[in-house]
Amino acid sequence: MVINARILPVSGISVVPTPLRRSDPSSTWCYSAVLSPSSTLPPGTNFLATQVWPSSRTASFVLEQHLDTSWTVCELGCGPGLPSLTAAKLGASRVIATDVDDVALEMVRMAALEQEFCTEGVRDKNGERLVTQKFDLTLKEESLPRADLYILSDVFESSRVAEGAAWHVKSLLGSSDNQLDRGYKSKSNDSNSLVDRATSTSRVWVFAQSDRAQRDSFLKSIREIHGYQNLDWTTNHNPNKDARLWLFDLNEMGVQYN
Repeated sequence: MVINARILPVSGISVVPTPLRRSDPSSTWCYSAVLSPSSTLPPGTNFLATQVWPSSRTASFVLEQHLDTSWTVCELGCGPGLPSLTAAKLGASRVIATDVDDVALEMVRMAALEQEFCTEGVRDKNGERLVTQKFDLTLKEESLPRADLYILSDVFESSRVAEGAAWHVKSLLGSSDNQLDRGYKSKSNDSNSLVDRATSTSRVWVFAQSDRAQRDSFLKSIREIHGYQNLDWTTNHNPNKDARLWLFDLNEMGVQYN
């Protein structure tokens, strides 16, 4: 890594590049916030959304093995966005990094600009591989961006977020099984919005450490979908190509850093 610490232009926080592989100079990287007595986060910023967690590394490694580059990838609750940036580097057709935290989205935009995955990182322009979008998982009235693959890595920071994540995933998966409201539709005419879920074949990959208590409430809710009653977290990190939902169980002590 030849990029040094820098100050983000909007939030003014200090960030450092954090690579997927520490020993590989060409590795994909994202920014993470540096916290010190002289460097604090803006009011309202979620500390958890400014750090790189083991599950995002695992998600990135899985993408390296199983990403179909014809897919549009949407990361929900992206934080610094390491999986999104990895997908962009691997050549995904399109990547949408979403979070409710403005500082997290700024970190993703700046890292994408530095790695030339986009030209300005804010607006969706032709040819950009990565765009960012503000999205609140806890709001059921918000419609998900259209994607072939949705990624969630360690988003279960509270019961409210776990409940919201489950609701959106159920809306994606349940409509094809006639279990949920087929009227879950976008309120905008943006072509980026998923308008009709009845014919959706999107995949959802969810990554969570085994010690995350709220993941159990997420799983309980997902099991309400017809056909998913026996679903469980798995240490098998090779998702079935036909599976629409895969729950990746991981132990942070076994996550690769080099």
